[in-house]
Amino acid sequence: MRYVRWFMVLLLTSIPVVSFAGDVQVLCPPALRVYLDGKAVGASSAKEDGLFLADVKEGSHVIRVERDGFLPQSFKVEVEKVPIEVKVGEFSPAPQAPHESPAAPAEVVPTAGSLIVTSAPQNCAFEVDGKAESKSVPLLRIYDLAPGPHTVSFSKPGFGPLSGVVTIPPGGEVSVRGDLLAGKLETASEGEGSLRVFSTPEICSVQIVGKTHDKTTTVLNVTHLPAGEHRMVVNWRGRQMSSNILITARHRTVVTVSFIRGDEPFVVKYEPE
Repeated sequence: MRYVRWFMVLLLTSIPVVSFAGDVQVLCPPALRVYLDGKAVGASSAKEDGLFLADVKEGSHVIRVERDGFLPQSFKVEVEKVPIEVKVGEFSPAPQAPHESPAAPAEVVPTAGSLIVTSAPQNCAFEVDGKAESKSVPLLRIYDLAPGPHTVSFSKPGFGPLSGVVTIPPGGEVSVRGDLLAGKLETASEGEGSLRVFSTPEICSVQIVGKTHDKTTTVLNVTHLPAGEHRMVVNWRGRQMSSNILITARHRTVVTVSFIRGDEPFVVKYEPE
């Protein structure tokens, strides 16, 4: 009998002491994200009736449960020497942010243009839009002229007067020569710009300044185009569309072309090169 008593004592003392401190059962539907003190500790599952957290350190903790599209739920718990349970309720939908259309990139509008004036003879009277300018140098440059038509005139005693209209492209330069000796007025655009073309469909051909460019990728870039107004012709499968396109000095003219019914055929913007 004594041996049986000692055997029972040994058997009881060999059983490990179990502590339930730190056991937290989070009761919630599956597939929710669970955080403990701001750190992700796992996702809930049907197998665990949510998520079972073991060996949580005693003391105050915050458990947060998240579901996409809904407001998160947070619980402040005191972990002691007995298991505790956190029951997650119904989630409230998160408020929808007001819809805002993405801001369109600001279009760079070409600046005012300039006029380069030469004459024969060198010294003469010159006017632009009725305003007199002293033409006593080989080359006179007039800045800050608004884009559009301007009336110019040359005169000098002993010669017949010359007058005409020159068109200043936005951001461009125009040369005008008053040849009083020959009695003629000549103009020419100065400067260069570039062209960038987007199209729907993507593959087409673009003709401008007497050259045809095959567009086989998303964007077609054409550089070193003389400043001024040019006719642009776009061909796609036998269909043809055309428009006058303004190329301005030191700017890129961006043209979006569409053969799709209902779309605007040509959309033109400008940006610095």
